[in-house]
Amino acid sequence: MSKATVKKLHWRSKVQESFVPLGGASGELGVAIGGGADYGEFPFVTAAPGGGATVGDIILEIGGTPVLGLTLGDVRGVLNSCPHPIRIKTVSPGSTLCKDLRLYLSKCFTPGSMDSQLQQVIRENLYLRAVPYKSTHFIW
Repeated sequence: MSKATVKKLHWRSKVQESFVPLGGASGELGVAIGGGADYGEFPFVTAAPGGGATVGDIILEIGGTPVLGLTLGDVRGVLNSCPHPIRIKTVSPGSTLCKDLRLYLSKCFTPGSMDSQLQQVIRENLYLRAVPYKSTHFIW
């Protein structure tokens, strides 16, 4: 008996694009987000009362801007600066792309692959917030 091999689909094939509506008469956005690089996580949807997104999904782009590797404040800034309705790209977390940013960055991928390119985007976004430090103390 031979075992049937099941080919796993890459997470990129499961990316969903949706529009975030304004919520009700108050004009609030119809989505709430959590995570962010300052928490060691990918940004993700924490509430979607207006629909258009699924709670728990990782947010890849907002209005065409890649947000992976940005702090939560920066992701919210991108979200609030986009024209309405806001177009977002999300993906459900899985074994390769889970909410843990550090775990994803620690993995080795084939150079030039989608995952390797995504790691590069994340690192570039992380470096935007890197603070250079020069020590004034000398060790003799």
